[in-house]
Amino acid sequence: MNVYKVRSIIELIRSQGKLPTDAYGHVLSLDDLMGWFGLTERLTPGEQLYVRKELAAMVEAELAVERLKQAEQVR
Repeated sequence: MNVYKVRSIIELIRSQGKLPTDAYGHVLSLDDLMGWFGLTERLTPGEQLYVRKELAAMVEAELAVERLKQAEQVR
């Protein structure tokens, strides 16, 4: 696994802002995100696993921030 390549890809995705969403505003599934960014064809299975874990963490963080923003609006 090329750690530098994977780190660069993760940083590129992070630099684009929020993760892509579907028509209902839900963040795409991990499989869809991998396809959206064209990673399935470009990464080895080990690199894909690493990126999927990172994307899962990014999705979780984005949802947590969104919930915090909604809680702030309720106050």
